Amino acid sequence: MNIIEFEKKLAENGFNAKDIAALRMQAVKSGTTSPALLKELSIRFIASMLLIIILAIVWIYTLMYKDNLAITSYSITMLIIAPIFYIFTPMKLGYRAFRYTRKK
Repeated sequence: MNIIEFEKKLAENGFNAKDIAALRMQAVKSGTTSPALLKELSIRFIASMLLIIILAIVWIYTLMYKDNLAITSYSITMLIIAPIFYIFTPMKLGYRAFRYTRKK
């Protein structure tokens, strides 16, 4: 499958032109193929979601069994960590890559 057919298939599966351009630019930068890049994005999305779930479980545990100081400090930590996850893992693009690789 050539790159035009691949990009057309991506567009049919929910990727917009901006996403496809970003994928193309990142593939050229890293010297890899677009399918390999989609697989990597999918894996990063799964890992980020697992980490977010673990952090949420710990936060719920803290809310139920710890004192106010622990709740406040963990909540502040979550407010700092959540944007970092969002910045370093493009969640929207990662979700689309995850959904695309699962369909394929």
